[in-house]
Amino acid sequence: MIMQNGTTSDYHGITLQRAEAAFLYELEEIIGEAIPSTGIGFYRTGFIHSKHQVTGLSIREKGLKYLPDSIDHLRNLKRLYLRDNLLTTLPESIGNLLNLENLDVFNNQLKTLPSSIGNLHNLRRFDLSRNYLHTLPSSIGNLNSLERLGLLNVELKSLPDTIGKLSNLWDFIASINQLTSIPQTIGNLTKLKRLVLHNNQLQSLPESLGALRELELLSLHTNQLTNLPTSITQLTSLTVLRLEKNQLKPLPAQFQDWLILLKKKGCGIRL
Repeated sequence: MIMQNGTTSDYHGITLQRAEAAFLYELEEIIGEAIPSTGIGFYRTGFIHSKHQVTGLSIREKGLKYLPDSIDHLRNLKRLYLRDNLLTTLPESIGNLLNLENLDVFNNQLKTLPSSIGNLHNLRRFDLSRNYLHTLPSSIGNLNSLERLGLLNVELKSLPDTIGKLSNLWDFIASINQLTSIPQTIGNLTKLKRLVLHNNQLQSLPESLGALRELELLSLHTNQLTNLPTSITQLTSLTVLRLEKNQLKPLPAQFQDWLILLKKKGCGIRL
């Protein structure tokens, strides 16, 4: 039962904005249990609040098949963790969560993302790993605050050119997919420190890769590469380089010199 008083309502003894309490009761009916105010995290279900507003919400392993459209009632939500559920899509209304900084939908059954996802301009961390996406909406390039993007094992076949607009990205994981190439625009991600693309079907790499001068970890093992772009020798900040299990031809002298330099700097190299 919702106890109301002006613009606020009661959610199991906690005073929240009326629309936010109503959303939690709606969500409670879907998962079949109350949502505790015991903090949040990747491995627990609960919510946190401040000044009668929900700022963090975690629903884990509850068989959640859909997220109500009214999720956008949580106007001050900063963290949303929905790990290990059965979601196949996210509502368009999620794009109204303009304060969201962390969105985790790891290990669901997502097949599409709404184009409104690009409205989340404050999003810093986005983990989509272990889903069934195949493609990404071009609007993902509008996430100009994004720092970490997880796309491990999502059956991804291509990356949109707009991926190159994520100018603040420093950690990009897209391993265990079906990528045969990566767009030239990857070279615009000049803040990247970790680029993890192993276990794909990559046959070539763009010359723009050499623009990633701050890159520290580059994982390209278990692909179908036969050659490397000449520009890769400009990546002298690497501390980890993995190229094993490809079909690389013997590397020219300039590549050998580059590898020698990296080894002198203590880079861990696997060919």
